[in-house]
Amino acid sequence: MKTTSEMTMKLSKQSIDILKNFSSINSNLHIIQGADQITVSPMKNIMVEAKFEDEFPREFAIWDLSKFLGTISLFDDPVLDFREKNVVVSSGSTKVVYHYAEPKLVSGCRPTKEFTMPDTVINFDLSHREFVELQRASAVLRLPDLCITNTDDGIEIVALDKNDVTSNRYSITVGENKSGASFKMFLKSEYLKLLAGDYTVDISDKIVSRFKNNTVDLTYYIALDSDSVYNG
Repeated sequence: MKTTSEMTMKLSKQSIDILKNFSSINSNLHIIQGADQITVSPMKNIMVEAKFEDEFPREFAIWDLSKFLGTISLFDDPVLDFREKNVVVSSGSTKVVYHYAEPKLVSGCRPTKEFTMPDTVINFDLSHREFVELQRASAVLRLPDLCITNTDDGIEIVALDKNDVTSNRYSITVGENKSGASFKMFLKSEYLKLLAGDYTVDISDKIVSRFKNNTVDLTYYIALDSDSVYNG
């Protein structure tokens, strides 16, 4: 059995940032003991794997992750004491007793089986600047879709509305099309819920993409639309 001191921890800023990112993907949280954590969106179209700087001392579940993070933010330098049925968040003489959820109530935020990324056919780098520009353009122009496609200049990511032929379009060239393949791989703009940073992007013709952060041990698997087309 772990001692009281082994059940107590402080969360680093990076760990807090990753948890905030998790909350944008699923409001539920199911943590297992250790540093390797995972969450899945309710629609099962986004999965995130992360290795935290901090090791969680026990398994626990949170129903409303945003509320839990808000509770932590009430304190300047919070200490978390993970007990059997609750976590005590404290700083000095002030504390909050925050109760866990039943793990069975948040079972949808973890995958039921291990996922293996299929072989990839499209690869490129996406800088933080490019990612921010895509997000901004999609929001300002109200473009719900992203299309990763081949052009004469290489590989482009295009923000557009694929159901409107008169849609405005915003595009960024992100790499060379070394294979010479022809493709249009679609995904929803709202699925690109990435932590800030530079990414290595790999795409499979099995309509799944992988976005791997280059500085944080963090990987997103994002489903592509079923009308995506690849001709290698």
